[in-house]
Amino acid sequence: MNKDQLSRAPIDFAALREKRNADVRKAIEALAREFDPTGAEPVQCNYNFDACYCACPEGPCEHKWDGVPYESDNCWSTTCSRCGCTSMSHDMRVCP
Repeated sequence: MNKDQLSRAPIDFAALREKRNADVRKAIEALAREFDPTGAEPVQCNYNFDACYCACPEGPCEHKWDGVPYESDNCWSTTCSRCGCTSMSHDMRVCP
């Protein structure tokens, strides 16, 4: 989050998540109709609707990087205490 964003009024992350989730639901429903026009099969996905809102690198980010450290055989990463996202995967998604 940049200095300009910090000086603004508090960010309503619940409202941002609600809009994001509505957009994701519409996209999932559109895919479901495309692949099964009859609607006979339910759509399953692993999208986490409770995940933090993140519009990095330009927008607001709800992640809190104070979670339990993640370690694997050859690397480690901090995690978000709110949603469990690793900072490594966050950075790979948002960095140029």
